[in-house]
Amino acid sequence: MAQRPGSGMRWLLFGVSGRLSRRIYALAMLFWVLVLAIPMAAAARADPGSTALTLAGLGFVLAFLPAAWSIAVMSIKRLHDAGLPGILVGVLVIPAASTFMLLIMMIWPSVKGPNRHGPAPDQPGY
Repeated sequence: MAQRPGSGMRWLLFGVSGRLSRRIYALAMLFWVLVLAIPMAAAARADPGSTALTLAGLGFVLAFLPAAWSIAVMSIKRLHDAGLPGILVGVLVIPAASTFMLLIMMIWPSVKGPNRHGPAPDQPGY
């Protein structure tokens, strides 16, 4: 059995070990949607060809890079919590299957008790 992973936002968003419950996974995904919505909203308000549009595009790229890594590692932790292999995260890059895969990760129940990736995330003190 694996040791309890670190705690805090750095582990949640960027750590590669441990397990994530459905609720925490959904809230973290909502966080990234909101972060990525900020430059998208700025781009929608900007005039075509303006400096504001260029800055909004740069802001989106700079926000997307850590978001992509974070979504990948959070999805792997969620798959491990559900007792599924982390390699299934590759399905998220297939456009037709990614929405279906995200839905599965949101509704698939956690494995009860500890597994080789750590203790269950719903245990006290997790």
